[in-house]
Amino acid sequence: TVVALYPLVFTFVNSLKTRADFAGNALGLPAALTLENYLQTFARMNVPQLLFNTVVTTAGGLVLSTVAALFVAYAVTKLRIRGGNLIFLFIISMLVIPSQVVIYPLYETILNLGLGSTYQGLILSYAAFGLPISTYMLVAFFRAIPDELIEAARIDGSGELRILFQLMLPISTPAIAAISILNFVWMWNDLLLPLVIMGGSDKTTLMVGVALLSGQYDVSIPLVSAGLIVALLPVLLVYFLFQRQILSGALAGAVK
Repeated sequence: TVVALYPLVFTFVNSLKTRADFAGNALGLPAALTLENYLQTFARMNVPQLLFNTVVTTAGGLVLSTVAALFVAYAVTKLRIRGGNLIFLFIISMLVIPSQVVIYPLYETILNLGLGSTYQGLILSYAAFGLPISTYMLVAFFRAIPDELIEAARIDGSGELRILFQLMLPISTPAIAAISILNFVWMWNDLLLPLVIMGGSDKTTLMVGVALLSGQYDVSIPLVSAGLIVALLPVLLVYFLFQRQILSGALAGAVK
């Protein structure tokens, strides 16, 4: 617990220090509390615009990756398509590939599609990287759902899309909630993809704005700490509100 919480506490405490206070006592409590770093953060960053950009790209990537994972997981577990297991293994094999390895071909692809510095380019990138873990968790959950339930729906005349969205989707709500929260956290906090795809455009995300608080020759740790706290507040709020769904979704499909 100490190891996990200390970086967050360290960042919050330093955000309330002056630069002189931090230089004299980097690890201790502030001699006098100040909100100057937060005021400078809002003055130097267009927080409303950056927040809007982050919400749009994170929500788009979240919805797209979840919907795609629903189709893939249903196809490989309930449709018994030919080569379904190979498709599943191919998708989840991307979990072991670091994003840094494919960042250059991804960037070239985004440029060739004319999606550089656009919301669509970042949303597609988020969806691509969020698909493997989403598919993995949904497949584990779908395999625990009896096939007899699907067959009964087919006998009643339901098509595959109706079965997926009116039967499987409500049942798999715990797993989808957990996937959504986990993907939300990393998409919101991600720095690499927005930095590469958005570049210096005005559609970049909040984390890129925080990174730009650092000067070329000088870094104000209290100022950057204040920016990080501002950027992390939505993530902390979502996590504390939905931590029960994270646990139930993580255990979903583990036992029958």
